[in-house]
Amino acid sequence: MTQTTTALVPADAHDAIVVIGAHENSLRGVSVRIPKRRLTVFTGVSGSGKSSLVFSTIASESRRLINETYSSFVQSLMPSQARPDADHLEGLTPAIIVDQERLGANPRSTLGTASDVGAALRVLFSRLSVPQIGSPQAFAFNVPSVTGGGAPQDGQERPHRHRERKQYTVQAGMCPRCEGTGKVTDIDLAEVYDEMLSLSQGAIKVPGYTADGYYVKALGETGLFPADKPIKDFTPKQLDDFLYKEPTKIKISSHTMTYEGLVGRLRSSMLSKDPESMQPHVRAFVERAVVYRTCPECEGTRLAEPARQARIAGVSIADACAMPLRDLAEWVRGLEAASTGDDDTPEAARQVAGITGTTPLLARLRETLDAFIHIGLGYLSLDRPASTLSGGEAQRMKLVRHLGSGLTDVTYVFDEPSIGLHPHNIDTMNELLLSLRDKGNTVLVVEHKPEVIAIADHVVDLGPGPAPRVARSPSPDRSPGCGTPTRSPAGTWPTALV
Repeated sequence: MTQTTTALVPADAHDAIVVIGAHENSLRGVSVRIPKRRLTVFTGVSGSGKSSLVFSTIASESRRLINETYSSFVQSLMPSQARPDADHLEGLTPAIIVDQERLGANPRSTLGTASDVGAALRVLFSRLSVPQIGSPQAFAFNVPSVTGGGAPQDGQERPHRHRERKQYTVQAGMCPRCEGTGKVTDIDLAEVYDEMLSLSQGAIKVPGYTADGYYVKALGETGLFPADKPIKDFTPKQLDDFLYKEPTKIKISSHTMTYEGLVGRLRSSMLSKDPESMQPHVRAFVERAVVYRTCPECEGTRLAEPARQARIAGVSIADACAMPLRDLAEWVRGLEAASTGDDDTPEAARQVAGITGTTPLLARLRETLDAFIHIGLGYLSLDRPASTLSGGEAQRMKLVRHLGSGLTDVTYVFDEPSIGLHPHNIDTMNELLLSLRDKGNTVLVVEHKPEVIAIADHVVDLGPGPAPRVARSPSPDRSPGCGTPTRSPAGTWPTALV
């Protein structure tokens, strides 16, 4: 027997985000009702409280409530969210903030890793490249290759049992020399020592290595090189021992010490530490002595040799990532034409075996690249370090990334997305904002540009000046059904929209 019940609240009754009595920052008791699954633009003069209402109240409370669903241990690892100063909030959905903060400075983070394009390319190359080298992680420069082995045991000793030793290798794409950063560090030896002086005269310039110090005196007792001869007069063997000798036990005076070449000692004692934890004079020395240069093994591509050699139609994944996005989109279109049969040349059929099975992947990749191009980012390449993107570029990249997300019925919050855009790209950005809305999401935009305000389903204008007490919606002919005029006949501002 099946028992049916009637819900107390209709399934579609939660159709608005309601804020009552918001006092965050400069807000003075603002109350507002924001329709869900619509695009709402917040306007007003600087200091009127737009960001305080959208970011510090609505988005902040949404994130705080989500954080509270995690365990105490997980919450301790997350940024703390203070409860916003408001009398009541209801109807909130998970909030995703798309602001103009620059992306993190992780040395392995690029435009490709920060967007979905890099992951799609890795899948494409894992399926179609020649030679086949493995799964998508074989093309990922932030995943190291792993090699191991051993003899499996079942816990039982059996006579005459033959134990087989097995080896395995998991191929990944990280360059072993630069560890996926594309750069290696060298030490400027001219900043480390003065070749015209001897050790006893203070040739070593490294902080703490004074001529009368214990370590420098111990160097002279090793017998590997003379302490009273200028370094420029060292033999090649003496200079190599002085700079690069592997750790070796050497007896000096009445005890034994582990001697290591000066360069190796510096790498382990100074260069491996966080510069922020160093004393100022030591940090200044490191900044002078360390030189960054392109990795000679991967030539800056960050990839291991197998990933650099695997190609699709003569193009490696390193070549694809170095292309401007507009050129990469053309290359993908060529592959897509071959996969759908539009390109019937024998060469196209021979170039990529099995390409017909990748048609959906190629179509999705091409759509994402076109979105980057239409929003004005076609000049970027996937190997562009994420830390070098401007705030506006980072925000537009996030917009395209979220457009391809499978999430629906969430709240997207944008902070002046038109900043830095060429006027002819604003229409494209508007289309992307509307696409997010049409997927069933609530889109909140803080904006000043009339071109963006014009596409809004609803407008909330805070004012008339800083520290507002009311919010208003546009005139009824602009937003039918709102019922609140822009100004009353007497020229006064209306009460808050509740």
